[in-house]
Amino acid sequence: MQTLFKALDRLMRLDEVIASLALFGLFVVAIANVFMRYLFSSPLAWSEEILQLLMVWATFLGASALVRRNEHVLIGLLGDKLPPRLRRWNTRLFNVGIVMLCALAMLYWGLELLPFSRFRSTPMLQIPYTWIHVAIPISAAMMLYHGLVRLITDDRGVASADASADVSNTDVLHVKE
Repeated sequence: MQTLFKALDRLMRLDEVIASLALFGLFVVAIANVFMRYLFSSPLAWSEEILQLLMVWATFLGASALVRRNEHVLIGLLGDKLPPRLRRWNTRLFNVGIVMLCALAMLYWGLELLPFSRFRSTPMLQIPYTWIHVAIPISAAMMLYHGLVRLITDDRGVASADASADVSNTDVLHVKE
């Protein structure tokens, strides 16, 4: 089972690669448009459509990558006050559970959006909005996968990594004092 998760995790790392490439493309197109607009007084008419597509893909696949790495936004107020045994269940129920519920909602509504998207296209390049909106259910499915992996596998590695980070931070504090 672990081998299967490792193989799938390699495939699921594509979210980070594609999000990074989309972010880089966004930067390049935006800079090119600024140069064309202010140096040559001839802005790129198609840049807004490409920027919209790249921004949506970078945002949603970047969110999926953050869920995979467990670096998404967390509220630790309650979890920090709980004993370690309850903290683990708090992490499983709230951290993973809420993310999975949101991903389910994203998947459902993203799939509901796709049929309406195919009737619209961007004005200049005629890109169907389906290519823009398909990032929503794809990233939601990936977030669900990442959440399931976190629930199925033993998440003590995450807890022990957090504990070792706390210990190393305490050691650094004692050295400074």
